[in-house]
Parts: sequence; structure tokens; C-alpha cells
Amino acid sequence: MIEVGFTIAVMLVLLLLRIPVFLSIGLAAGAFALAFAPMLRGDVLAQTFLRGLDNQAFSAIAYFFAAGAIMNAGGMSARLLELARALVAHIRGGLAHANITASVVFAGISGSAVADAAAVGSVMIPAMRRDGYPPAYAAAVTASSATIGLMIPPSIPMVVFALFTPADVTDLFLAGVLPGLLMGVFLLIASVLLAVRRGYAAHEWQGFARIGRALRSSFWALMMPVLVIGGLLTGVATVNEIGALAAVYAVLVSVLIYRDVPLSDMIGSLATAARDAAKILIIVAASGAFVWISARVGLSLELAQFVSGLSLGPTALLAIIAVLLLVLGMVLEPVTLLVVIAPVIAPVAILAGIDVVQLGVVFILASAIGLVTPPVGVLLFVTSAQAGVPLTQVVRESLVFLLALILLLCAVVAWPALTLGLGALLGQ
Repeated sequence: MIEVGFTIAVMLVLLLLRIPVFLSIGLAAGAFALAFAPMLRGDVLAQTFLRGLDNQAFSAIAYFFAAGAIMNAGGMSARLLELARALVAHIRGGLAHANITASVVFAGISGSAVADAAAVGSVMIPAMRRDGYPPAYAAAVTASSATIGLMIPPSIPMVVFALFTPADVTDLFLAGVLPGLLMGVFLLIASVLLAVRRGYAAHEWQGFARIGRALRSSFWALMMPVLVIGGLLTGVATVNEIGALAAVYAVLVSVLIYRDVPLSDMIGSLATAARDAAKILIIVAASGAFVWISARVGLSLELAQFVSGLSLGPTALLAIIAVLLLVLGMVLEPVTLLVVIAPVIAPVAILAGIDVVQLGVVFILASAIGLVTPPVGVLLFVTSAQAGVPLTQVVRESLVFLLALILLLCAVVAWPALTLGLGALLGQ
């Protein structure tokens, strides 16, 4: 326990010094070797980095990033935003509700919260400002709703969690659907209450014909999550094969149907996707050293013995894990949280009777909340820059939405049916 605590402390200090995540993890592993295993050969430590990526399924991460990037560049954004506006813009505070609704729809396309915030925010934040909404509020709505991108499949963090735990990625994808939709519902309730209290404007209802046109226009984009979930449920392909099919589908829709993306833009989108995937994969590689350290010192066994001595029920233990994840999420971004903490916590939670799929949803939701929690809340930085306002103003406006997400996390911990019900219904 002392060795792991020392390693984590070194990593956190390096992160606070703004050292890149993969270097912070790698240097912390090196510090462990110097302090507690000075006879350890350097090639052994290097091999742990290689083992961190020794799984073919990691290719799914790159494929899903590519699919999302191409769809975002290929005319999908405008169509999905038009659908969101057609559905909810007539309600008081309608553009804020459209922002959240668009994030729900975008979540089934990219699998990345940052990508969703960038795509939705670039359109909705200027539109909300023109409509009289405070810029900080527009940024807060965008940041909070973009967290849904981690929950609704295809979810890149869910792929990562499945690769580091016994959880099946298909079960995780199914388990994320209802909580992801509930994230949208909880955020919409908060948005409606704020709109009524502040007297935000409503747009004129333009009838079901507009909704029908928007649905027809966005149909092929909406089919992306159907392709992913349907492929996994029927078992016709593995998760990395589905990722490849999703990327090909994105190219075909963008080039042959929407025809809104020049070749140069598509190449640029693929380059961006490659960089984003590389950022995650290099963190995963570095995390192999931390996983090896945890196994070397027997951390999971010690934790299991400690937890068994507490005589806690599964719900109580899961609540403690959720609080721990919320705290760690304030300083660790989701992928780092997953690859460093999940391999240690999952065996202990399973022994205590917690379903690994429910644990995965708690991990993803808690890490999503971390994206809108200072000091490292990445989405807050992204949207405050888009809105051109100080970060502190966005943080204040985000508090109501943050509370809504925490309430949902409590519900997910207390009622396993919210995560496991859909899979049970479909026989998974």
C-alpha cells in the first residue's frame, strides 16, 4: 500500500505541475523502481509499457475516433442541431434545451466528450449569445451536456474499461444507454427550471412538419449508433471490427449522401482523429507500468482483505467507490482514471458482490462529472474559450448542472436496474 501510495502521489504532483499525463505515469513508475525496486532491470519496466497495448481490441479506439471525426466534418453537425432545435426550441429557454438535446444525439456518434463540446459549442454558443443568453451560461450548458458523450455508445471510455476489467463491452454499451438518456433528462430539468426562473425566451413552434424534415435530413447520422449496437448485439463482429465498419460507414455517408465534406477536410479530420487516439493509447501504454506495480505489491489482495473487514454491503461499497472517483476525477481525466484505478478496484468490487457492468457505468459517469469539475475540468476550459469568458464564470453557471449529474450518479449507485435492466430485457 505504501509503495502504491507513493507512486500515485508522485504522479499527482507531476500532473499538478502540468507534466503530460503519459510522462507523469511513466516517471511515477520510474520513481517506484528507484525507491522500492532498485535492482529492477530497465528492460522489465519497458516491457510493462509494451504490455499496456498488447490487445488487438485497442484498434477500436482509433476506429471510433475516425468515425466521429469524419461524421462531424461531413455535414452531420448542422443536421443534428437542426433536429434538436425542431424538437425543443419552442420551450422557454429553447436554445439551451436544444444544446442539451444535440449533445444526446451527438453522443451516439463520436464517443468523445471533448469532440462533442467542440462540435456543438462552435454552433450553439454563438447562437445562444445572439439570442440573449449569458455567454458563461451557454458555455456551462455545452460543457455539462457534452459529458453525455462518455455514456451513450459508442463510448471510447467504455472500450477502455472493458479492456482493463472482466466487463464485456457489449454489456457496457447496453448499460450506458438508459443512464446516458437520463443524463439528458436531468440536465433538461435543470435547464427548464433555470429558464423559467430567469425568463429566457422561447422560439415559435413551427409544427411537426419541421420535425419530419429534420428527421429525414439527419436519418443517416442517427443510424450510426444503431449500426454499432446492432452489430454487437447480433454478434456479427467484434468491437474493433464494428469500429472499422463505423469508420467506413462515416466515409460513405459523408461522401455519397451528405456530400458536404471536401477531401482536404476529410484528411484533416482523420489526422485529428489519429492525434486524439494516439493521446489515449500512449496513456494506456504508460499505465501498463502502474498495473504491473499494483500486481507486484499485491494491492488488489490487500484492498480485498481490508474491504472484507469492513463488512459493507455492495451498495454501500459502491457509494464509497463513487465518492473516491468523484474526488480523483477532479485531478485525473477519464482515461487516466480508468486505466490506473479500474484494474485495482474491479477485482475488489467483484468479490464484494458488485456487478462489474454497474461498476463500469459508475466509473464512466463519475469520470464524466470530473470533466466539468475544477481544477482539471477539460470541458470547462474548452467551452469558456469558445464563449470568450473567464473560467470562474463558467464554473458558477455549471453548479446546477453538476448537482443534477451527481444526483443521477446517486441513483445509478442505488438502483442497479438503471444500468442492468436493458441488458436483462434483451437477454444479454
